[in-house]
Amino acid sequence: MRFFASLARLAPDTSLQSQRAVQRNSRTVLLSTLLAIVTIGALCGEARATVAMLQPARVAAANEPLQITLLYSADDARALTVTVPPTIRVTLTGAEESPQPLDLQREPGVPDTLHLRPGQFRKVRFSAPWPQSARGEVRIDPVGFDASPALVAINRGPQQDAIAQAERAESEASTPAQAAQAAETAAAVGGPTGDAMSPPGDSLSTTGRGVLAHVSYYEPMYIAFGHNGDTNARLQLSFKYRILMPDDLRSKAFLDNLYFAYTQTSIWDLSADSRPFRDTTYSPQLFYYVPDTGWHSPFFTRMGFAAGIAHESNGKAGSDSRSINMPFIRPTWEFGDLTGNHLTVSPKIYYYLGTSNNPDIADYRGYVDLLVKYGSPDGWQLATTLRKGTKHWYGSVDSQFTYPLAKLLGSKWGGYIWVGYFNGYGEDLLDYNNRQHWMARVGYSIAR
Repeated sequence: MRFFASLARLAPDTSLQSQRAVQRNSRTVLLSTLLAIVTIGALCGEARATVAMLQPARVAAANEPLQITLLYSADDARALTVTVPPTIRVTLTGAEESPQPLDLQREPGVPDTLHLRPGQFRKVRFSAPWPQSARGEVRIDPVGFDASPALVAINRGPQQDAIAQAERAESEASTPAQAAQAAETAAAVGGPTGDAMSPPGDSLSTTGRGVLAHVSYYEPMYIAFGHNGDTNARLQLSFKYRILMPDDLRSKAFLDNLYFAYTQTSIWDLSADSRPFRDTTYSPQLFYYVPDTGWHSPFFTRMGFAAGIAHESNGKAGSDSRSINMPFIRPTWEFGDLTGNHLTVSPKIYYYLGTSNNPDIADYRGYVDLLVKYGSPDGWQLATTLRKGTKHWYGSVDSQFTYPLAKLLGSKWGGYIWVGYFNGYGEDLLDYNNRQHWMARVGYSIAR
């Protein structure tokens, strides 16, 4: 018994050790909890700091550095400390180049940390030279912070400094009078007037990458079905290609605005047993085109101009062969607010150089295609092309109504619902001198 009593005295007091362990664990849990609370509080404080990238000027001189301005603001109800990085990274996607990263340096004199009072903001500029390969329209995508991309047109022309300075003055104007004066200065040096580079939604590529930067829509593109006596479909594909990407996208020089275009229009007979294509018109064109000539008047908002030569044929042989060659000019006048509902009048005036397969085509088609459009870029649009032959009342009416699917079915949808009406002669080349039944069709359009 004495032996066991001695062992008991030598053994550690397990109850005391357990109490001490519990106390240590409690202190550890308490410290961990406090540390977590402090960390979460710090993270929440950082989350309330807003960083936004201000939209750079639309036109930049190639010999001046790219400048990006970040806006740091304290949206919290208490003071905030913000860490400003020494560099930021953006991705540049140009007309002829794949996306490439570019690091911009923070402007001198800006501290590593900013102390912002509640509601206070601070602008910080970052800059870097433009890469030598960057030209034309360049897309700027921020890396590492949430901000919308920006599009900038790089000017490498002889007046690049004056144009860029005028553009900055227009964007920084604080009164209507200053904005008007800056716009006049920009126009005087060849700066932006309206949309001198390309109409909205014209480009096939949203990234401006490689060859697609030169390609854009030309005539409307659609497929539509209708029935009147027989059932048929009409479909059209069309694009244009800018042969040379100029140093100055607002250049009016001939080679800088030379385009090749191709349009293919088919009438698909769905009533026949084999459902053949009744006729297809192939139309390549080579022409000079500027969407904004820079001419202004109290009577119109913008004037565009195109001139070139077009060929049309149906690719058939023998008595079914049809072909014409036409030099043409096409002025285009737009009236009203170009961002809202406005009127467009565009007569295409042409002359026939070769009509051996269809010598009387002018009797039914005439020498003018008069296009009249009304609508808005992001809403409904009604476009009608009128032709009047040189004899009798021969001619045609071709009307197309379009409405964005995104407004009907949600923003995920692209393209337009298309409703068309044709009445008269010459819907296709094969039957240019035969009047078909009037036809109404409904379909889908990806360009209008």
